[in-house]
Amino acid sequence: MPLIDRKTPLAQILCRCFNHLTVKALICLALLACLLSCEPAIAQRPDWRASFVPYDPWRAIGGQTNYVKLNGVEFCGKIVDVTRDGVCIEGDWGLLGTLYYPPNGWGNYAHPGEYNDYLITNFPYLAMPGAIIPSDKHLMAWYVGDYTFKTASGGSQTIRKLDYGTPCGPNPVLVAAIQKQKQDARERQREADLRKIEELEHDATKGDSSAQYSLALHYLHGFGCETNEVMGIFWLSKAAAQGNIEASNELQALESPPTNSVNIHP
Repeated sequence: MPLIDRKTPLAQILCRCFNHLTVKALICLALLACLLSCEPAIAQRPDWRASFVPYDPWRAIGGQTNYVKLNGVEFCGKIVDVTRDGVCIEGDWGLLGTLYYPPNGWGNYAHPGEYNDYLITNFPYLAMPGAIIPSDKHLMAWYVGDYTFKTASGGSQTIRKLDYGTPCGPNPVLVAAIQKQKQDARERQREADLRKIEELEHDATKGDSSAQYSLALHYLHGFGCETNEVMGIFWLSKAAAQGNIEASNELQALESPPTNSVNIHP
């Protein structure tokens, strides 16, 4: 039956519209609650960029050896021309992990937004017009300024210019600096994890079932602390006793025997 019947009185129409919208609102709230319930576990997933090592990580540029991940940019797109000065690409470039260009290009599909041409110099790999540099390769280079060239009509055009650099061995001084940065980052993360554990323990001790469930996940999976299954099950039990569905499901999964176990006895 259609939502609005022309023969239905106005009051009934408004009532049905309200009920229809209320159902949609309840569904949205339920979905939001599910997402929020998953947040403690998702929030602890490490950022892939922290451990990512780009192609040709060490390169010489401007007479110096540099690590491209420190101040380089990611680039992707379709190669439109190969010249003496470099490879011209129609695509995008920017911060690592913020771009998207499909491996097979956009084909007949309209891509979101307009891409711009840019030039990349010292590109060491085989480049052919029409070839795709997808974003999932996470190729990196340095932005070095602008590039102006003459067009076929006799005018000029200016586009951005990136420099891939020349792949080389690592710089010992920079290696030491990078290792120090990583060590400092790990220490900051460890301190942040400890503070998070302390906050969760404070709230869990006061009876917050969400904090109890999140704390249990930290112990079970070693998020910011040593893995401790006993403490994980303890806090899951506490949360489940208060009606936390996620904790109950997690307990049930832990208590269920593995379905793919192998019988080692003859």
